[in-house]
Amino acid sequence: MKKYILFTLIVIGMGCRQQPQEAPTLANYNQQLAEKKKQLIELETEISELTDKIAQLDPSLQEKAKLVDTSKMVAQDFTRYINLQGAIEAEDPVNAVSEIAGRILTLNFKEGDPVRKDQVVATLDVESIQKQVDEINTSLDLARDVFERQKRLWDQNIGSEVQYLQAKNNVERLEKSLESLDFQMSKSVVHAPISGTVDMVLTKQGEVVSPGLPIIQILNTSQLKVTTDLPENYLKIVRRGQIVNLEFPSLDLSTQGRISLLGSKIDPANRTLELEIALLTRHRLFKPNLLAEIKIEELSADDVITMPLEYILQEVDGTEFVYVVDKDDAEKYRARKRYVNLGEAADGNVIIDDGLLVGETVVFKGARNVSDGELVEFSNL
Repeated sequence: MKKYILFTLIVIGMGCRQQPQEAPTLANYNQQLAEKKKQLIELETEISELTDKIAQLDPSLQEKAKLVDTSKMVAQDFTRYINLQGAIEAEDPVNAVSEIAGRILTLNFKEGDPVRKDQVVATLDVESIQKQVDEINTSLDLARDVFERQKRLWDQNIGSEVQYLQAKNNVERLEKSLESLDFQMSKSVVHAPISGTVDMVLTKQGEVVSPGLPIIQILNTSQLKVTTDLPENYLKIVRRGQIVNLEFPSLDLSTQGRISLLGSKIDPANRTLELEIALLTRHRLFKPNLLAEIKIEELSADDVITMPLEYILQEVDGTEFVYVVDKDDAEKYRARKRYVNLGEAADGNVIIDDGLLVGETVVFKGARNVSDGELVEFSNL
């Protein structure tokens, strides 16, 4: 009997196991997923609330502010310059020359000496001319005496007209010769034709010079200019008469000049043309060949927002942005990402065409160490 009951129970159990169960559906899965998501949201909310409460009670977990330097955006003028190098030159040198032949007795200047116009540069030995003068004076005295005698005879209708005219002509000829020699005697002193500085001494004391031979070369230091070579791509920007800025590094001096010459042809070797700038001010330390830095205005903009290029950040795709600072609901300062459009740049600064307003505070130093929405404090306040 017991065996029968056991067998019956086994059969019933096998029949129960073989009874088919209801298959899960997509709707059941979606319902279960929705319930789990709801539970997750509730759990995350509870975790966030607990975290905030813990942070309020535990100072070590409170948000720390990043230390940054900031600058307030202001409207200002922007100028970009063409930078060139040049050197001071004097006007074309002028020679002090001898107009007669003679030996140099005195030479009063050496290289580098200042000289004034009409100052005596050198004196020449004119002994040979003086001897000719003495000879002619003797002949002239005789010729005048003969002429006086012929004139008295002619006035008395004695003698021939030819003799009278010959005597008169002889006097006039000798007087002209004497006048010519006196003029040559006056040229025995050589004067400086201009004021300036002696650039070169071309002869030595004791040497014999010929007419027209230069004795010294004088630079006209009262009319100095700065010369340089201008690249041809700046032709549309540079014009004659334009005022430019000049800096002389060795003198730690700045001044202005006016473009006086713009070359009429381009050098095919280096694609430049000659540029000359007349100095508008004079200085005792200005010397020929002194190095000059030339700044010619290329671009100018008024009342624009600019900032240093080094503080412009880029995303992976190259989009430029900066961090501006504003207050959150708790009156704390936070960094906010702001995309900007850049304009012209010069000397490490760039124009912000769009993205920033006058008066906004922008993070400069420390911008690479903050992120959007991060708490900041100012080290430059």
